[in-house]
Amino acid sequence: MSDRPVIHAHHNGRTIELPGTLHDIRSALPEHERAQFDHDIAHAHIDNLPAVASAWAKTPEMRAHDDAIAARVAAGDNTGLFNADGTPAGET
Repeated sequence: MSDRPVIHAHHNGRTIELPGTLHDIRSALPEHERAQFDHDIAHAHIDNLPAVASAWAKTPEMRAHDDAIAARVAAGDNTGLFNADGTPAGET
């Protein structure tokens, strides 16, 4: 068991561990994504750094899932999504 910091995340009904340092996040990325990671981290506003790092820490499966949801929402389909207050998305 490693004593490296990790992020505990939930995906598809299970808890998974993601890299918890910028170094480990970068190391886990495919080589072709590292330059974009470096750019995004270097240019992130300090207040947004945790969100940027967490987004990059996600597995490709998690990113694909998020992208699919974003595409659905952009197309106007909020089916199965909820607002922070628990009401179905799209309801007023």
